[in-house]
Amino acid sequence: MKISLADTYEALSQQVVNDVVQCLSKAGTPLFCPASGDTPSGVYAELVKQQQQGIINTANWRFVGLDEWGGMNGEDEGSCRFYLNKQLFFPLQTPEENVCFFDGKVEDPLTECERIDEFIDIHKGIDVVVLGLGMNGHIGMNEPGTSPDLHSHVSALDPVTQQVGQKYFSSQKKLLTGLTLGIASIMEAKHVILMVSGEKKASIVKKVIEGEITTEVPASLLRNHPSFSIYMDKAAAGHLKS
Repeated sequence: MKISLADTYEALSQQVVNDVVQCLSKAGTPLFCPASGDTPSGVYAELVKQQQQGIINTANWRFVGLDEWGGMNGEDEGSCRFYLNKQLFFPLQTPEENVCFFDGKVEDPLTECERIDEFIDIHKGIDVVVLGLGMNGHIGMNEPGTSPDLHSHVSALDPVTQQVGQKYFSSQKKLLTGLTLGIASIMEAKHVILMVSGEKKASIVKKVIEGEITTEVPASLLRNHPSFSIYMDKAAAGHLKS
């Protein structure tokens, strides 16, 4: 486990960008799994900036979605795909065929999960996954108690996630389920990045890094990954021993 601290959110985002670009540049046709949410928005803005300035070329990048709310897809404002379209895929002018994302509106979500897993297999695995950290320790929509053996699956959402998730919507939504890459999917990625910002995450960060490795804190399982990096600002690290 590699731990990196930053003084500011901007510096934090730059550290993650540098790691992502370095890892993806090693692969001819890399597969990148970006999380949606507030925390990684600075990373995506910097990737877009570097692409527009000719510093990087993302034309050969492939993307796979981390998760999506049940009953939603990219047409729904507040959905994970809607967010990433706005923050990353559209600004990068990424062709639709280069993106494989969960559609939470499908009639058969299990087949949809199989489609995602097949896309990952075809591309010989995920090269880099960028994760945020849930207030309850979830990664993707793998809630506390989720089996570490699962690949893509339908998740019953924890009440904490249902409540926190309302911030992405202009009106109250019933957020009961999600489609998500499983913990096994994430652990099979070549490199895993966990990005955490803000004092409100300090308590769960302490559990992730210094607590017991347990399915009750899904992000703690990442400590068993051979190439796991956690990037955080000093506020998020405020409860750590050192």
